[in-house]
Amino acid sequence: MSLKLKTCICLLLFIFASCGSPGSDASNQDIIVKEFPKTATISGTPAKDIEITTRWANLVVVDTFLVIQKRESPFIKIYSTNSHQLLAEFGTQGSGPNEFEMPNLLKQISYDEENDSPVVTLYDIATRRTSKINVLKVIEGKNDAITQERIPEINDILVLLFYKDDSLLLARPETGGRFVIYNYSNSRVVHTPFVPELQVPVSDYAKSLIYSSFVALNKKKRKFVAAPTFLNELNFFDLQGNYINSTIISPREKLLPPPEKEIFPSGMERYFSSLEAVENKIYTSKRGIDEGKIQVFDWDGNPLEQYTLDHNGRIGSFAYDNIHKQFYVFFPNEEPYNIYTYPLNPDKP
Repeated sequence: MSLKLKTCICLLLFIFASCGSPGSDASNQDIIVKEFPKTATISGTPAKDIEITTRWANLVVVDTFLVIQKRESPFIKIYSTNSHQLLAEFGTQGSGPNEFEMPNLLKQISYDEENDSPVVTLYDIATRRTSKINVLKVIEGKNDAITQERIPEINDILVLLFYKDDSLLLARPETGGRFVIYNYSNSRVVHTPFVPELQVPVSDYAKSLIYSSFVALNKKKRKFVAAPTFLNELNFFDLQGNYINSTIISPREKLLPPPEKEIFPSGMERYFSSLEAVENKIYTSKRGIDEGKIQVFDWDGNPLEQYTLDHNGRIGSFAYDNIHKQFYVFFPNEEPYNIYTYPLNPDKP
């Protein structure tokens, strides 16, 4: 082999090795969404037996149960996804046992080994308590259906709790960064800064609003995903809070520094209204330029599906029913019915 040919080969190898960004490999590169492999417009019908007389609600589907959380007492309603029959209604205002002040339903589902019941979790910012709700025991009227405990003393107010089990807590702190992670095995507290960086100068207060996120955690993948409300992208982190990469739905190049006396960059708008993970997929409901759409991704950040709802209203929240292959969607401005079902395969029996 000639010296000239050897030199060319070495040069090519150096170029290919330099294509990745410093400190990362190809798997950590951002994904730019150009299109979704599968797109469809789906039709919905009002779930007339589900009554929610409120302008705000949070939804979770687990097995054959639809759990709905409101901001007023009774805070929780549980419906059957088979019949839409109301199975239970509970949650009084207060700070005593089995009471709630300002609860928020997490998009986290677990199971009780004692009776194989699905369990949903609420976090009460006013009392700093989590409440584990055993769905079957609530329906059966058992006294031990709710298990409450105070969260560990972290030197901050937890504005939102995203995930909590016996080994890990993930939350949004009032100050100190974008996320806080608490490890129960060693009592270690980790704060994740506001990353990825905006590239435009804004105050820490503005960052706390821009990076306010909808979050889902996947223990098997050892990562979590965050959809920042005011950025049209998904950010992925490992369970130690280290930033991995992003899926960019629309680029940030249009962001300009905030005008005088403003805290947000010019042109910034809301992009997400909710997010949840079901099995190996991430589901997001959109606002802004993609209003009325539900976009689906895998845990590597690849776009998979995009569903456009035939209803033109603003999505308040949603939940995916994996058994019946349909979405439950809450439209806060609709009357007299504000919960709709959207089957993905309406023609199948």
